Amino acid sequence: MVPSNIHTIGKHTSHAETKHAEYDIELIGSVLRVDGRGVVNEEILKQYHEDVKDIVISLKGQKWGFLGFVLGTGILTPAAETILIDSIKLRKIYGMTACALVVTNADIPALVQSQFERVYLAADIDYFFCVDEKDGLAWLASKGCKYK
Repeated sequence: MVPSNIHTIGKHTSHAETKHAEYDIELIGSVLRVDGRGVVNEEILKQYHEDVKDIVISLKGQKWGFLGFVLGTGILTPAAETILIDSIKLRKIYGMTACALVVTNADIPALVQSQFERVYLAADIDYFFCVDEKDGLAWLASKGCKYK
C-alpha cells in the first residue's frame, strides 16, 4: 500500500496518489486503460503492480492489452524503471500481449518515449507509441484486444 496517501480500488478500477505521482486504472473489455501523472518511484509502482494484478485476475488469463496515457512529468526513477520491467514480464504471464502508450501530453514527450521504449524492449513486449486514444485502441484491436 502507498503509505499515508490516497488509494482506492474497485472491481475494475483503481486510483492512487502520492505527493509526486498518481494513476487511475480502468479495465474496459480486454483493455486496461491507465492515466499516469508525475514522477513514478518504486513505492507507487509496487502499488500499481498489485492493483493491476487484482483487476486483471477477472480476465482469467485471456489476452489483454494496455493503453497508457502519460501526463505531466511522466518519468520513472531508475529503481521504478527496473521494477516496471519485472512487472511487465509478470503481466505477460497474466495475459498482457501489447502496450500502446500516448505520450503527447507529457512535459517532454521524447524523453518519456525513450524511457518507455527501453522498458518495453527489456520486457520483450509488443508496443506502439500512438498520437491519441483512437490510434491506440485501433492498434490494440489489431492485436486482438477489444475495448468494449
